[in-house]
Amino acid sequence: MERLEYVAELKWDGNVESTAGVREFIFKIDTNTDGRNAGPNPTEYLLSAIGGCLTVNWGRLIKKMRLNVEEMNVEVKGWRNLREPQLQGITYRVRVVTDEPERKVLRVKELAEKYGTVFNTVGKEKIKGEVEIVRPGKA
Repeated sequence: MERLEYVAELKWDGNVESTAGVREFIFKIDTNTDGRNAGPNPTEYLLSAIGGCLTVNWGRLIKKMRLNVEEMNVEVKGWRNLREPQLQGITYRVRVVTDEPERKVLRVKELAEKYGTVFNTVGKEKIKGEVEIVRPGKA
């Protein structure tokens, strides 16, 4: 069976910060509470990964379906209470500036969720999304 493999290597700084390496990319992971605020915290990276997964898939599908999209933005939010160490809710909103029919745009949403690796790893039952369609000239 063919498979894709992903590797991330992290080096700890002795406090709560780490330097992560993924392929040729290097980035910091830290906190703004007991760290030095040298980079986003792991939860912020998780939300970014969900948003990145959706953006990559939306982009691929927009191209594949040859849709006319002037602009597309994704915002991902998560929340937790202070006693339970897990996100209780994750929501996202895609804002699309297009003159395409609503059914086509919603089909992109459906397929982006269906084929999203990060989206499905976290679990579609945990993530709720909505789409805002803005018609050109009304943005």
